[in-house]
Amino acid sequence: MNETLFANLQNFRASLNASFLERSVVIDGLLASLITKQNAFLFGRPGTGKSELVRAVAQGFTGCSFFGYLLSPTTDPSELFGPVAVSKLLKDEYTRDVEGYLPTSNIAFLDELFRGSSAVLNSLLTILNERTFNNGKDVIETPIQSIVAATNSFPQEESLQAFCDRFLFRPTVESLFKPVSKRILDQWTFGIQKRPAVESDLKFEDLLQLQKDVNEIKVDEEFLDRFNQVIDLLSARGVSISDRRRVQILRFMRGWALVQGDDCLYAEHLHRPFPHIVYQNKEDIRAIKEVLMQAIPTAEKQMEEIRKAQTAIMTDYHGVFTKTSKSLSELSSTVEKLKRHYKDLSTLANKLDEILDGGSYRVTAAARKEATKVSQLIDQSKQLVAKSISDITS
Repeated sequence: MNETLFANLQNFRASLNASFLERSVVIDGLLASLITKQNAFLFGRPGTGKSELVRAVAQGFTGCSFFGYLLSPTTDPSELFGPVAVSKLLKDEYTRDVEGYLPTSNIAFLDELFRGSSAVLNSLLTILNERTFNNGKDVIETPIQSIVAATNSFPQEESLQAFCDRFLFRPTVESLFKPVSKRILDQWTFGIQKRPAVESDLKFEDLLQLQKDVNEIKVDEEFLDRFNQVIDLLSARGVSISDRRRVQILRFMRGWALVQGDDCLYAEHLHRPFPHIVYQNKEDIRAIKEVLMQAIPTAEKQMEEIRKAQTAIMTDYHGVFTKTSKSLSELSSTVEKLKRHYKDLSTLANKLDEILDGGSYRVTAAARKEATKVSQLIDQSKQLVAKSISDITS
């Protein structure tokens, strides 16, 4: 990927995240779906910005043809695929005028998909799977790069679940969770702050180039080993993955790595999108996350555990130090406990160094920045404990 295209993609990605709060995984997944020509499905209550986000992504590629429609039980196939061509019908030819409708679009968004009739859903199958549309006697090769659908909840009917499987990336778009995000939304609403506009210098031709560039993403050997380990562990828990979906996942993951700005696919890349891909029902997601942490421990997770351990040590330290008595035996016992605290903190510091420099974990720039904070925290704690020992023994 040339530097200009890389910069434009990352700037567009950052612009989307600035305008759509707490949507980073969804944004990256939609971009990866486009780049790898996969379909996506967004679940979530009304008012979570699903349709607005999809439109913003599509509009980020100038020249991209977008088709969006809200389905209902009365939606007729002609509303999606175009009206029947009357002039040809008079000649006993049943074809549709598809220009300007879904079969001629590049990106399509179908809201409330499962409210559509069986006739509509059945007509979509070949477009979803093969990107073709049967228009009378002719089979049209559509220019569709990705179809994104949305609905309020995961379907319970078995037939609809099978249809849902035609979509690879299937995240749930939640309402805003962080108080700071809600505060920003309120400020946007009252005009106290202006909501950042989504800006992009990308063109549709750039999307086509990205679809070529994704094939240059290298695949780390460890990725394949860990990927197969994850698949086997999930299978043991009753979460099976078809061969077709397995191939789609591997293609998608290359796109995910490209969106992250990496030139190689690493096992750690699986953590964020994988739970939104392989689940068969909502109960599977927790098991998938547990398997990922078991098979692919991350530097971020290890640092989180180190931070928790440091907090526990210092909580015990404060409890010990505040109970210090002036009797010689109790002072001696306190010093021994403080020495153990110091030793445990030193062990945490060594473990942190191993994570950063041992080569066992992939350490991103963000993880290294977090490690610096944790390291400083541990150093400050060691100094505090050392001073306490000195004050007692002097």
